[in-house]
Amino acid sequence: MSDNGVLSRFWLWELTRPAFEDWLANDPAPTVIIGIGAIEQHAVHLPLGCDSIGVAKFIHDVAEKTNSVCLHPTWAGYSPHHMEFAGTVTYSHETLLNILLDTMRSLSYHGVKRFVLINYHGGNENIMNLAAQIAKREYRVMVAAPHGPNNTELSKKIRYRMQRYWEVHSCARETSYALHYFPELVEMWRLEGWENPTIVPDYLLELMNPERPDYEIVSQIFNASVGPDTRDITKTGQYSINDPRAATLEEGDAMAKEATQFLVDFINTWKKMPTPPAFRDQCDCGDPECEGEHGDDCDCDDPDCHEKNGDDCGCGGKGPCHDKHDHA
Repeated sequence: MSDNGVLSRFWLWELTRPAFEDWLANDPAPTVIIGIGAIEQHAVHLPLGCDSIGVAKFIHDVAEKTNSVCLHPTWAGYSPHHMEFAGTVTYSHETLLNILLDTMRSLSYHGVKRFVLINYHGGNENIMNLAAQIAKREYRVMVAAPHGPNNTELSKKIRYRMQRYWEVHSCARETSYALHYFPELVEMWRLEGWENPTIVPDYLLELMNPERPDYEIVSQIFNASVGPDTRDITKTGQYSINDPRAATLEEGDAMAKEATQFLVDFINTWKKMPTPPAFRDQCDCGDPECEGEHGDDCDCDDPDCHEKNGDDCGCGGKGPCHDKHDHA
């Protein structure tokens, strides 16, 4: 439902067409949040849908606080590196790219100009960024893929652990998020007797030390040198050398609160900005300030208008319609 542009439901698929149209017409800067996740192995204790479940809950929380419409167009993502572990579903990069592009193209056709892409799976990152680049140019829409916060005490602590202990996948950080968003699906008992499952050579792991003076160089050497598939990295599917049993609900709550507030602030700040000329609907009137009020058919009421009467308007390209609307 939408009352004068104010939503009471936020998932696109829960809105009626009139409710969506009301929101689109009355919200000062209609914004759609698109979540991207995965269906893939998450070691032994987290659900296969960890990324998609998490991103769906996150974007809905943000949509409620920003009067945005949210959409999670697909559960699977780009996860070929996890295919040796049962339960993983992967799309090709072309499929995921086209899902994102077709979603934005469809909604831009109806008038949406602002999209926020939120990704919860690292394998999707490059595809998401390419989709944003293509959509901006081809559909003339604004697309953001914000990251943050990065400067809070908590975010700095988490970043250090990610660098020092390679907390990337099914680790304490991700498990803490899971305890916040879907604790009923976390099976911590499967971690009894946990041992470090990493099979990356020690000479590579030694590079993962942010206290090294050459860390900026060697961390990139590590990323270039580590194996391409999960089976090259870990015995259990966990990417981390520290114990995921260190996860806490308190940390998950704190991370989710900070991330939610950051994105709420981002969207609310963005919505205060007018649509730049490059993204406005343009007619052929030649007015740089025109925001598309003439529409595609140049609804200008000029009886001599070349756009309305075709090449036979009779002015020979020199009449007032050409001077005014730049059709010549």
